Amino acid sequence: MRAFWSAPKLFVMSDLWDIPGHSDRGSQISNELGGLFTQQTEFFRKGTRAKHTAHEFSEYEKRRERIRKLFAELSELKKAG
Repeated sequence: MRAFWSAPKLFVMSDLWDIPGHSDRGSQISNELGGLFTQQTEFFRKGTRAKHTAHEFSEYEKRRERIRKLFAELSELKKAG
């Protein structure tokens, strides 16, 4: 599995990225999302749920929840901007 910080920049934030006054936090969120999406993709590349351990599935669920929270934060930043 690739390290979190070496994730490719394939994710585009569209209009959520352009948040006046919050670009540093927007960059941080975008970087974290890129790493999380890479990890989620690796999870699916490994195969079906039956091929994953309980721990791997738990980590997948934690990342999924983190992604939801980051998108919610981006939405709030956009509203505040």
